[in-house]
Amino acid sequence: MATPKPSDFNKRVAFGLTESVKNTNTGSIRKQFVEKLKLWYAPKTRTLNQQYQLQGTSLENTKVIIVRHNPELESYTLAKIGNVQYDIASISPDETNKAVAYDYVTLKRSE
Repeated sequence: MATPKPSDFNKRVAFGLTESVKNTNTGSIRKQFVEKLKLWYAPKTRTLNQQYQLQGTSLENTKVIIVRHNPELESYTLAKIGNVQYDIASISPDETNKAVAYDYVTLKRSE
């Protein structure tokens, strides 16, 4: 696995949870994304062979991003890139004792 360069981390992702939020104008309560953590990420591209292998599985329409290792990530269920919300399908944390470690986060677009 190739190690990403620091310059590859040029996009932002917000991690968070769904929480009940009260509308100040109407007083109604609705569930919405609440941002808890914002990180820089590097997109991970898959080869054509990897894409073909995922067809027909639950990971077919997912994307993988790389972030610096952060133990807090496992407590969040959602991610938001721009205006698009994603469910976190899986997190592959790097639990080595390297000075710089990376986590691979698999995201599936929320419907």
